[in-house]
Amino acid sequence: MLAAFSAVTVRYRRPILTIALVLAVVLAVGRRLSDQLGSILGIATILAGMLALSLAILALLRPRQAVFLVKPEVRAFATEPSAFQVYIAVAYMFLASLPLGARDLDEIYGGHPSMVLPLLLLVGVGVHVAGGWRGVSVELRPDGICQRDFTGSLMVPWEALAPGRPSQPAVRASTMALTYAQPDLVRRRGILPHGRRRLRIDNIHPWFIADTIRHYVDHPQHRAAIGEPAEYQRLLHALTSSPTGPGHGHAY
Repeated sequence: MLAAFSAVTVRYRRPILTIALVLAVVLAVGRRLSDQLGSILGIATILAGMLALSLAILALLRPRQAVFLVKPEVRAFATEPSAFQVYIAVAYMFLASLPLGARDLDEIYGGHPSMVLPLLLLVGVGVHVAGGWRGVSVELRPDGICQRDFTGSLMVPWEALAPGRPSQPAVRASTMALTYAQPDLVRRRGILPHGRRRLRIDNIHPWFIADTIRHYVDHPQHRAAIGEPAEYQRLLHALTSSPTGPGHGHAY
């Protein structure tokens, strides 16, 4: 049930983020109207934030799926955007609205009239909302691996990767290291929190994506068909029938 709920959250993440942002603003403004109303809305704000935070924790702890989204229209196998990122953005909105909705900001910030802390809260909300809105996903394409988020992008041609790599990372890993044979082929734009040698993989089974990437590194004849449903079925059969070994093979 949690998997289905997360899938719905990801699919409608932009309306959800929009509604949550409007509610957080309404709650913050309402709390400034009167002390009595502020107390009631303050409790509602805390409950909403804790609910979103609880969903984020559940999404983070649930077993990750060994599945790609097949996108023949763009010729790619893609990971699903993270529900955790949406939930944590919603939680941050409501929890940040608590101090921003205080009737006396100077009292909240120790008597200092500076607006630095409120500004930092707004920047934090913006960063989380932008991350949830854009979503972070990995796309496997005929020409290589692409990862984009709102801060930048990373494009790794298949030829740049070392044969027989990557090995399976830890089962709860949120990033995966890439080993390059030709690092000069890698293209990076913007600011990437994990650099050019790591992929963010917190929304897919780490071993599944590692085995898939290694399969296409070692079998270049199949790359041209990436993105096609028939190729996806062939890939799944190839991965589940391949021999296992230390750091290699399937277990998902």
